[in-house]
Amino acid sequence: MEPTVLVCVTVQKECERLILAGKRLADNGNIALRVLHVTQPDAAPLGNPDAQEALNALYALSRKAGAEMTLLYNADVRAAIVDFAHQVNAVCVVVGSDKQGNWAMAEALEDLLDDSITIMRA
Repeated sequence: MEPTVLVCVTVQKECERLILAGKRLADNGNIALRVLHVTQPDAAPLGNPDAQEALNALYALSRKAGAEMTLLYNADVRAAIVDFAHQVNAVCVVVGSDKQGNWAMAEALEDLLDDSITIMRA
């Protein structure tokens, strides 16, 4: 399986910058680009008009960037990202900070993923 840059997004249009950062990395390395959104099973983003609009925008941007976007439902978001990263042979996982500027997801993934996968904070 070919190496992949994996971009993790939330249901915010601001995640566009993450996809663009991932695209630059993928283009520079001439490798595949994937976009992933993981949500809790009971947090129906598809029933929320604002979330649906954001997801539609991210899907469109992903397609434009040449990436396949995957939406997963899983109660353990971090474990789902780790599993998916291994499934798609990710060599780099791109994540953003939360609204308060904290990097909790990046720090958690650094602890959960092996050293062969780089975490990029964008």
